[in-house]
Amino acid sequence: MTRPDTVILCGGAGQRLGGVDKPLEMLAGRPLFERVLERVAAQAGSIIVSANRHAAQYAAYGLTVVDDGRHAGCGPLAGIAAGLAAATSEWVLLVPGDAPLLPDDLAARLDDARTRANAEIAYADDGHGPQPLCCLLPRALLADLVAYLDTGGRTPRDWYARHRAVSANFAEWPRWAWSVNTPEEWQHAELRLSDTLSITE
Repeated sequence: MTRPDTVILCGGAGQRLGGVDKPLEMLAGRPLFERVLERVAAQAGSIIVSANRHAAQYAAYGLTVVDDGRHAGCGPLAGIAAGLAAATSEWVLLVPGDAPLLPDDLAARLDDARTRANAEIAYADDGHGPQPLCCLLPRALLADLVAYLDTGGRTPRDWYARHRAVSANFAEWPRWAWSVNTPEEWQHAELRLSDTLSITE
């Protein structure tokens, strides 16, 4: 597989952190978004940001920025649809914009899991459960996703269940690395990213 276009999903409302735009917040001395971007840059073709706020700040990184358009308010699947519409590669890697430490081989391992299972979609499992917003899927599923949204569908896991989907095991990777949603998780990520000796705990 050639390097897939990558969509960084930054459309969340950040309600559990007081409504902040999480990817733009400082985490251990750097904007969280820069940490995500750094991790996916070597794995990606073109990088697209799906964001509903502060588009100019994301665009300042030299990236294409899209919003949810007519599916605004429909949850993360709307951002996925917008990203797929803007992508040009056959396969598209999706990652959450609030993931402090994504694996360097994320795309390769998702593609391996997909290939082995002859699946359409491969998503990460952190050892405790699925991380559905961290996945690899074909751009060809865009029309089906739009139809799902248009009929009231909202849940990534339910949409994945309509297709051949498989999980990729990342149980050895620290759970806090996949997303930060609460002040406690943020503090934990701050501690781990500031302490390189403990980064896999």
